[in-house]
Amino acid sequence: MLVAAVVLLSLAVGLRPAAAKSVQPEIAAAGATGPLVAILCYHDLSDDPDRESQTVSPKFLSDQIRACKQAGWTFMSLSELLARRDHPEQLPPRVMVLTFDDGYRSFREKALPILRAEGVKATLAIITAFVDHPPPDLPPLMSWNEIREVERSGMVEIASHTHDVHRYATDNPFRDTAPSVSARRYLEPESRYENREEYRARIRADLVESQRMLREQLGHPARTLVWPYGMHNEMARGLATQAGFTATLALGWREVRPEDFKIACLPRIMVDRTLRFAGQSLSWLRQPQGAMRAARVSLDDLYDPNMATFRQRLDAMITRLRAIGATHVFLDVCSNAAGDGRLLQSYAPGHQAATRADLWSMAAAKLLNAKLRVWAVAPSMNLTWAWDKHPEWRLASEPHRLAATSAGAPSDAFEVRAARRWPTRLSPELPDVYRAAVDFFTDLAVYLPIDGVLFDDDAEVLAGERLASKPGADVAARTAAVDGLIADIENGVHAWRPECRFGRTVGAEAVRAPGPAPETAQDFARILHDADRTVVRADVRDPAFERDPARWVQITCRRAVQQWRGEEQARTEAARRAGIPRSALEAVPPLMLELPVDGRLADGTALAAKLPSLLAEARRAGIESYVVGPVTPANEGAIPARVLEAGLPAGAGRWR
Repeated sequence: MLVAAVVLLSLAVGLRPAAAKSVQPEIAAAGATGPLVAILCYHDLSDDPDRESQTVSPKFLSDQIRACKQAGWTFMSLSELLARRDHPEQLPPRVMVLTFDDGYRSFREKALPILRAEGVKATLAIITAFVDHPPPDLPPLMSWNEIREVERSGMVEIASHTHDVHRYATDNPFRDTAPSVSARRYLEPESRYENREEYRARIRADLVESQRMLREQLGHPARTLVWPYGMHNEMARGLATQAGFTATLALGWREVRPEDFKIACLPRIMVDRTLRFAGQSLSWLRQPQGAMRAARVSLDDLYDPNMATFRQRLDAMITRLRAIGATHVFLDVCSNAAGDGRLLQSYAPGHQAATRADLWSMAAAKLLNAKLRVWAVAPSMNLTWAWDKHPEWRLASEPHRLAATSAGAPSDAFEVRAARRWPTRLSPELPDVYRAAVDFFTDLAVYLPIDGVLFDDDAEVLAGERLASKPGADVAARTAAVDGLIADIENGVHAWRPECRFGRTVGAEAVRAPGPAPETAQDFARILHDADRTVVRADVRDPAFERDPARWVQITCRRAVQQWRGEEQARTEAARRAGIPRSALEAVPPLMLELPVDGRLADGTALAAKLPSLLAEARRAGIESYVVGPVTPANEGAIPARVLEAGLPAGAGRWR
């Protein structure tokens, strides 16, 4: 799971922690110079152009080293870098570390001569179980004698790439698989998932065995552990420390930040043949960013107890999603089969909501195989199972009709929004609510292969609602309570899925307000700053949208983009003062417009028929990413073919 990152002098400027916005990190301050640290991850070397893109030629490696030297990079060994992690002022302005994964024979035969000639040291990560028993589908690996030989060269530090968990493991009842370190394995003979202690024991035993073999074969353990596929979590990192590793390496497609040194887990940039290191360009240090074209899908619309029928419906949905040009799918976790907003069941395992069917993981695997990225959509405050059991945890309601605003907000916002979307919700400031919400999302992170979460539109406190423990709280306090709950949930998810992205759904009221919106207590500027994606949802019941949806889209999108541009200008100025190329900050705005598919406007026009013109209006206003939905079997044929592909810019679909 790779992270898009803006190039910046990360050890000299303030950055958001890992649990906060990471797709477009903010430069909080700039001015003082400081080191920029990049760790590259290589694999096999070969001149064969038909090999996978992660296999590069020896000339590629040689050219990369020379180009980076000319651009002012100082090559250091990993141990030299780690020895200075508490004293970054001792580092050169630009530091680069080379690492090579898996222990391919090509490292000894092709990489090591180049490293010697250039005077560059590297770290070599060995999968200890594979040395004596190499998998047949891998290129040739080094023997223990060859590994000892390259270590004696003085140019190479040996790291562990684990013993035998560099594999995929079964992670659901349908035999789908995921990286073993991050997967809670599904034990088919017992029809159950691996429990916490079984997972812990499995990872601990593997790391201990890796160290034992390294001691036996090399005479010493490894100081560094390289996570297979870059996957890790807090528990695994703790087990690595217990096994004697002082640092671990992951992936991340970004520079090393101060917070990475603090947890001793450093990101690396995966090298492939597409990267270009020539000149002063730093484009290789950030993942290409493009637009997201998402379709919202509910498993309620596809579910059938007969798995053959469910699979048939899912396959048909995948065909349809590709036909309309989707790059991403926002897939609901909870079931709302009755359509009443009461979420009592989910499509994922967990110990809070009842599991209607354990299908989310399987559906996500099939969507990913079809080249569609998947985000989980879940509520943060409408946890019906919790507020049903604990009425004292609910928001207190004062139903009344809101006065119409000059901006065109519906006068009955509270009754209409609350009645249609959710009967009631949890009061976000209560400690018990924090624990329940974090616990629910932690289960999702443990059991589901999620790399993105979209918080649904229940994360708001309407003007007709009061916090349970603070009935007199003003709009700012209500906003802070919701934002605090979301932040805690994100931290809980990041403990298990460190690279997960987060999005927030907001209404147009938030976009119009210069601060916390009185109608919803959503602060658009704050959400835009914190979230990886901010989804502005169009409400077909809004009279302004009903009267003229094109004008509604135009005004709303322009306002949203204008706020984003203000933040972008601040980042650009900070980058200029720090001497960072402006091109390093260029990105599409992290904004999405969500348009409804079902229903009709006042003049009888079907909403789906308006999609092409409304999406074109959003593009003209500066928003390139969209969500349409719900996409259901019932509206088959209503959504125009390829509608989401119109005007798709280069690089679209690479956002995670």
